[in-house]
Amino acid sequence: MSANWTPELAVNHAQLDEEHVEIFRKLEAAARSLAGTREAAERAVGTLADAIVENLVSEERLMEETFYPDRSRHRAAHELFMADFASMRDELREKGPTPLVEVWLGMRLPEWLRFHIRVNDAPLAAHLARRRPDEPGDVRWRPTGTHRVS
Repeated sequence: MSANWTPELAVNHAQLDEEHVEIFRKLEAAARSLAGTREAAERAVGTLADAIVENLVSEERLMEETFYPDRSRHRAAHELFMADFASMRDELREKGPTPLVEVWLGMRLPEWLRFHIRVNDAPLAAHLARRRPDEPGDVRWRPTGTHRVS
């Protein structure tokens, strides 16, 4: 399976689409890095991990800020995925680029990303598109240190 982003994965939310494209770019680089040194593979997987975490954090922030009704289920999918990703990364650190790591980067991760984008992120993007700027939940209270309770 190819680790390439394709247009049918677009969710029509600029930020999420940009982040997804970047994840697929870094995934492709990580998969290619397995042909090199162990250190190069670990660096590439670390770069991929950073992009994934950035995307998951941004999705969770959007879900919280807009009171997305499916945020608990969506967040649980992120947690399961990251536990699995951590296992693969541990395998890479302990044993190097094993066949299990190759399968993970070449098939399992691209499959999970495609599934997650279609099943979780597309409905989130639709929710975000339906919201109006003046809807409750768009303006968030931010502590400034100047508020006092008497």
